[in-house]
Amino acid sequence: MKSLKKFAFEKPVLFSVILILCSVGITFIPLNSFLFHSLNEQAAGYASGVVEQTLVSVLLIILLAKMQLLNQAGFRLKVKQLWIVWPMVLIAVLDALELFDGTVKIDTSSRSTIIMYILVYLSTGLFEETLCRGWVQTLFIQKWGNTKKGIYGSVILASLLFGMLHLIHFFMGQMTLLASVTQVIYATFIGVFMGACVLRNESIIPTIILHGLVDIAGSLNEIAVNGGIHKELMTISVSNAVESVALMSPLLIYGLFILRKTAGSERVQSE
Repeated sequence: MKSLKKFAFEKPVLFSVILILCSVGITFIPLNSFLFHSLNEQAAGYASGVVEQTLVSVLLIILLAKMQLLNQAGFRLKVKQLWIVWPMVLIAVLDALELFDGTVKIDTSSRSTIIMYILVYLSTGLFEETLCRGWVQTLFIQKWGNTKKGIYGSVILASLLFGMLHLIHFFMGQMTLLASVTQVIYATFIGVFMGACVLRNESIIPTIILHGLVDIAGSLNEIAVNGGIHKELMTISVSNAVESVALMSPLLIYGLFILRKTAGSERVQSE
């Protein structure tokens, strides 16, 4: 454990890349074909994700505790300024409006699919936040310090790695390069905001929950009538790509503003 801790603290970027690749790789092991025979294909896929993402998240949290980083990573229930997460709440609410305006009608014929759908996206929030904010961002701050330069650099680089994590959809043939790069950019913006909220709130718990809720609200077509998980290549036009990035850019700006208020604060200096 001492040698692992030394490696993580001395070479946090390399350690983070290895940790991300290993963690994400585990979550793509297909368990549904031989563990969830009683579920339909879609529900079984969700169940596989729930098991893998939760298991990896627990292991990551245990490793944080072993390295005495649990507190720095924000695993505490006390939240200082919960209100600052309002943009993510707004995004979740706007996405969920599809349920009320008739755009999306939930297919209630399979309750197991709905339950697994909710659980898999909640576990995604736990997994991605624990990995990218709990681990990567914390390691970078440990390495580069609690100065404004250290905080900004740590959050931005951790967010960029979080964004690049989504390139996996391109390499798996699920998205075109333009669609994947667009997702990388706006996921990076979201990452900056989430990272800033973790530091300002001194807790990762709100971002874990909100990450899951936003994913649930944003993917309702998967459990809609005539919906489901579509396996065809996801494409996007240049104009839609620009629009998507522009719509998420306020999160980047707001996140950087929160960081300006956070960097050099009493909380940051005391860690």
